Amino acid sequence: MKAIILGDFQGVFPKKLKERLRKKDYDLIIGVGDYGGINEFRPYIRDLFIRLKKGEKRISPEEFFGKDKYKSMVKKDFKQTKNVLKEINSLNKPFFSVFGNTDEDWYKHPIYKNKPKKEALNFIKKLKNMSNITYGYKKFQDYNLIGFGGYMDIDAYFKKKTFKSEREKIAKKLKKHKKVGKIFFNLMERANKKEGNRIFVFHYPPKGIFDIIKDKNNPMDGESAGVRYYSEAIKKYKPKLVLCGHMHEYSGMKKLYGVPVINPGDAGEGKYALIDIDDDTGKIRMKFSR
Repeated sequence: MKAIILGDFQGVFPKKLKERLRKKDYDLIIGVGDYGGINEFRPYIRDLFIRLKKGEKRISPEEFFGKDKYKSMVKKDFKQTKNVLKEINSLNKPFFSVFGNTDEDWYKHPIYKNKPKKEALNFIKKLKNMSNITYGYKKFQDYNLIGFGGYMDIDAYFKKKTFKSEREKIAKKLKKHKKVGKIFFNLMERANKKEGNRIFVFHYPPKGIFDIIKDKNNPMDGESAGVRYYSEAIKKYKPKLVLCGHMHEYSGMKKLYGVPVINPGDAGEGKYALIDIDDDTGKIRMKFSR
């Protein structure tokens, strides 16, 4: 089985990347999310983290950008997400995907309030090659693709020193985080009963792999963006392979508990991974674009 792994487009599908993918030989595409989330939003995220670390109250994106500008940005983001998904679908390969934290208009979170827009749901239905496994699993040949995407609260958000102005909310956030963890492990248990080699498809990285933020302009520099119970699931279930994204700082393969973990890199910059699993021997070969 040969698979192209893609993620973190942030609303941009480079022309050169499309041309390269059309020339490659592969059986399916696996997406790790963040098809939207245009870079124009980044100044607000940075400002938000600075405010919270200083102990100041957060402001809304409407207040930061102005209502009209923010409305225009949201509209642009939705349009560019549609374009990215449409282009992937046009490659005419089975496309299995989780959505990422910046794709909030495209999926329903099991705990938080965001729900997919009706327009998004109708659009996905028209994409004949796409299977949404954001909180589910699906079989491809002898491989069971198990997905868990969307927004996640990471460990750093629970540190009182990190977010001084929202200390009173930490206990409530932790409670929700544990609830999401139960939903995650329930999914893992159900999927584990299915036949076939397991491949975990996450958006966020597991704790301990591709998870340390390396950005001097980011107030979260040096913190981990990894999810602890992803790592626990890898240790317990020992899947064939783990795919993740979210962290634009990384591209490559590392092992956690002996299991290969792959971050394909930032597709918005033309990066991707090609994995080739020998169906007879189980040997995995991989290539990363640079």
